[in-house]
Amino acid sequence: MTRFSRLMVVSAMAAGLAACGGGAKLGGGKEGAAQAAYQASKPLGRDGKTEQRLLDQALASGATNITITAKCSEGGTAGLTLDLSNPGPVGSLKYSVTYDACSEDGKNEYNGTMVTTLQFASQVGNGSASFSFITTLKGKLTIEGDVSDFVDADVKLTMDLTASSLHSGSVKIVTDGTIKTSEGSYTYSNETLTLIAGELPQA
Repeated sequence: MTRFSRLMVVSAMAAGLAACGGGAKLGGGKEGAAQAAYQASKPLGRDGKTEQRLLDQALASGATNITITAKCSEGGTAGLTLDLSNPGPVGSLKYSVTYDACSEDGKNEYNGTMVTTLQFASQVGNGSASFSFITTLKGKLTIEGDVSDFVDADVKLTMDLTASSLHSGSVKIVTDGTIKTSEGSYTYSNETLTLIAGELPQA
């Protein structure tokens, strides 16, 4: 077989695989897009511990600027970059994670980079106190596996810790910003949504 013929066969096979492969698209409209972004957040969303382990390791190192890479639970890698040389508001932490075929559940792989800011906030007054955990996400991740889609987020997710439980299976999140998937582009204005932990909504 000539080199040209081999290239033609490889190209035809690739085209055939692309045509018949691929998972489901993200569904659920506006709430589904918010749930997909929630799944992309850490440590709130997905079940895997890779990103949390990287963050703990980076903070324990004492370095003001560090990049650490580790294998994900079910294949691929995740690389976390933490820069503390220019700190943000008190009680906040900012870092970026780049995923390379990273799978935490053995069902879906993530690729791309997400910049995450974590902030703990509290309000005390009139004899009561409230505590919230704020996650700001900015970046784009592609998903391949049971779901084949993307999440492009520039959004703030606020969880009221006095009213939510991570072990209940669902959480109430105040969502503010924009999220895009193949289904559409959605804008949120401090909207309270009930999201299911551990699931990607499918069309």
